[in-house]
Formats: sequence, structure tokens, C-alpha cells
Amino acid sequence: MTAALALVLGLILIAQPQQGVLTLTLALAIMFTIEGIASILISLDFRQHLANWGWTLLSGIIDLVLVYLIWQGWPGTAAWAIGLLVGINMLFFGLALVMTAIAARAMNRD
Repeated sequence: MTAALALVLGLILIAQPQQGVLTLTLALAIMFTIEGIASILISLDFRQHLANWGWTLLSGIIDLVLVYLIWQGWPGTAAWAIGLLVGINMLFFGLALVMTAIAARAMNRD
């Protein structure tokens, strides 16, 4: 079932690349919105347990700022948003994970 869906979506993206870029950018904006809200809520829970909870909060805020940037220039942002904004998202998400792991390790020693 998943393979058939991937084949159909792949063919649609090949047949309509411009529409595919718009659709993927829209899906990216939706994903960033959900991830940003989730990161902010998780950071508020981390606040009680970890000293470095601010990194997770920053990651969530960055996600919401990226969504704002996508919407401000829509549809023109679709041409460059996928690569640049996914890279920024991964950078801050990875930084938040590393800082959370460091804080959890330090907490485990105590």
C-alpha cells in the first residue's frame, strides 16, 4: 500500500514539478507548525527537569518563525524554502537534542 502511494505521488511530482514544489512547501509549513508547537510544549515540561530546556524552546520558536517566513513570501518562497529552511530546522533541532542530552547526562550523574 505504501509503495503504491509512493509511486503515485512520485509520478504526480514528476508530471507537475511546480505544483509539487508548492505542495511540498505547504506540507513543510504544516510540519514545522506542528513540530514548533510540540517543541514549545515539550520545553515547558522539560523546564521542571532540565536546566537546558531553553534550547528546545528556541527550536520550537525557530520552527514557527520559519513558517512565518514561508507564508510571508508565498508562493515565491516555495522555490528556495525546502532546502534552506529544512537545513535551518535541522540545525536548531539537532542543537536542541544535543543540549538536552548533555543536560540529561549531567542530571543522571547527580
